[in-house]
Amino acid sequence: MRHGIKTLLLIFTLSTFIGCSRVLAPSSGKLHTIAFYNTQNLFDTIDDPTKDDEDFTPKGAMKWDQEKYNRKIQKLASAIATIGNSKGPAFIGLTEVENALVLQDLIKTPQLRKMKYAYIHFETDDTQGLDLAVLYKPGVFKLETQQSIKVDYGANSTAKDILQVNGTVQGIPLTIFVNHWPARAAARRSTQDDARQVAAATKLRKEINAIQASDPDANIVVIGDFDAEPRTNVMQKHLLATGRPNPYYNEELFNTFFMHYVNGLGSYYSRGDFKMLDQILVSKSLIAGKGLEYVRGSANIHDPEELKFLYGKYKNTPLPTFSGNTYFGGASDHFPIYIKVRKAKR
Repeated sequence: MRHGIKTLLLIFTLSTFIGCSRVLAPSSGKLHTIAFYNTQNLFDTIDDPTKDDEDFTPKGAMKWDQEKYNRKIQKLASAIATIGNSKGPAFIGLTEVENALVLQDLIKTPQLRKMKYAYIHFETDDTQGLDLAVLYKPGVFKLETQQSIKVDYGANSTAKDILQVNGTVQGIPLTIFVNHWPARAAARRSTQDDARQVAAATKLRKEINAIQASDPDANIVVIGDFDAEPRTNVMQKHLLATGRPNPYYNEELFNTFFMHYVNGLGSYYSRGDFKMLDQILVSKSLIAGKGLEYVRGSANIHDPEELKFLYGKYKNTPLPTFSGNTYFGGASDHFPIYIKVRKAKR
């Protein structure tokens, strides 16, 4: 049971106080927003014979025409433009993006054009034809390298790669991993984590270990839709992502959305309950303020009214583009999430 567990809350609160007692006092540096958004099937209207996108064409099951596509692009742009503040995020990871064309259309919208976003996109072997991508502001995040990391999901199984982006913020190195993990197998969903999720967590942990072996104080941020909530084994045991902010446990990642989960909040709504599937994790160097620092309490779910059902059974839950084959005309079935970082005051 995830809510109202006094013991869990007590342990978490104590560990938070212990951890925060070691953290630097707040500084007054410029804030930078890092975000993540599952865009829910951001397809163009063109049939690509190399992808499973036939449903999202004018003659397909979804009757996906230019009007619906333009509406979705505008709604996503409006959502992104207001994440964190009126200037939009400095860096936002996206998932369920078909190709570079939809990213170009997105950053050309009136809401985002003035923010001068650049984008990163790799074509992957995902059978649905939906990839990971990034929008970033070159004036804030100075891109250095980028790569798509392959994950071995086993025989007859393909899913998204992990996107690694390296750059600097105010001259300080920062590595960001963007993820969209496969779902757990339905037959075992209530009892254990699927091997494909374990494969993704293991590969990601290996990459993080290599970076930290070279530089224990490396600033690392992990963002994504993990299709697993914070207290699952795959997140806590395989990825070593916990709700413990204490920098002493420096091999762990701090899950900035752990308390959102404990309090029953979430970025996705399913079967009468919010799920905290989208999360942002930070290395303990960002807790200790070694170069960059995570701004404590800045983790947030971006859920303005235009992204929600405003009445009825699903009031205050994400307003999707589609639910099944039913068109609702919303931006996505997920809310975007974000944190803020800044240069630590030494």
